[in-house]
Amino acid sequence: MVAELQVKSRPAIAAVPNEPALSVQGLNVRFGAQTVLSNVQMDLEDGRYACLLGESGSGKSTLLAAIAGLIKPRAGSIRLRGQHVFTAGGIQIPPEKRGIGMVFQDAALWPHLRVIDNVLFPLRAQGLPVDRERAMLLLEKMNIPATAAKRKPHELSGGQRQRVAIARAIIARPRLVLLDEPLSAVDQGVREEIRYFLRTLFREEGIAALHVTHDPSEAFYLGQHVGVLHSGHLEQWDQPEKLFRFPASENVARLSGSVRSLPVKIIQYQGGKAEVALANGQKIWVPGADTLREGKPGLLLLRPGDIDCDGPEAAFAGEAIHSHWSDGRYLVHLQAFGQHELLSYSQQSSLGPRHWQIYPNHGWCIPAETSATQEKTL
Repeated sequence: MVAELQVKSRPAIAAVPNEPALSVQGLNVRFGAQTVLSNVQMDLEDGRYACLLGESGSGKSTLLAAIAGLIKPRAGSIRLRGQHVFTAGGIQIPPEKRGIGMVFQDAALWPHLRVIDNVLFPLRAQGLPVDRERAMLLLEKMNIPATAAKRKPHELSGGQRQRVAIARAIIARPRLVLLDEPLSAVDQGVREEIRYFLRTLFREEGIAALHVTHDPSEAFYLGQHVGVLHSGHLEQWDQPEKLFRFPASENVARLSGSVRSLPVKIIQYQGGKAEVALANGQKIWVPGADTLREGKPGLLLLRPGDIDCDGPEAAFAGEAIHSHWSDGRYLVHLQAFGQHELLSYSQQSSLGPRHWQIYPNHGWCIPAETSATQEKTL
């Protein structure tokens, strides 16, 4: 499948200095009457590894296909290192001339070629010098033994085949590598190993990458930037810490990790903090978005690490309705204010009455009617 993106010619477009590796502006994709991507905007700096989170059907693979040139958007533009490869009604550079490498969920190696020849295939397809030394070095960096270079793909493990596919994708030093759920078909131990190789290799090579996944831990481990796609909208594109701590919407919070929400009323907003009224009428101050408005409803987003349910003088009464062991502590499901469920870490597994409170400067409040789109770019 990688071969579909390569021909016997060098890429037709040249890089412009100091431009992002990838710039997507106002991208819209429709299949018949269905809008799959809507006004997607993002910039990815050269040499950066970014991850895109989203559920099945969110548009992740469609976005990669549009960037690669495999489908034609209805509107917007795509630039690679400052050069347009697509504009609506105008430029449409074919896939093989975009200088993009791709890695799929299935390694998609040529079964009749040896491992070394699979890795070298893009160089031969583009008419570039066949650099066996670089190919062997990449295989070594991916922990593929030299003896395996002469084997056929079926003689390798699934994890080894995927590592060969990654080496093949970067052998020709592409402008950008697109990775479509590349780790979803391997088991957990192999997945963790390949994550390490990906992070190390791409930073050493200085090649920009856009990696789509549905796994938040994968996105936060690998991504120097992380985005969240929901129903075709890029709701946030940000640094991992900011996306996790300051989500632009409830969808972003949910897709980036465990979270629960409490409906609140905004009393006032000052200097990055909001005074809010909880369901029991009590008022507290919490960090909040600058889009909050006094008198309007809000959502207080709370992750397990935001809540203390072990303190002797916690402020609110609740009921522990379930708990289970998780990463060296218990994850407790709390029923709060009679109907709302919250999550909290605890050293105790006991169920029944618990008192809880929100740690100072924890939680994040957003407007209850947060827009589905977040057009911020980095």
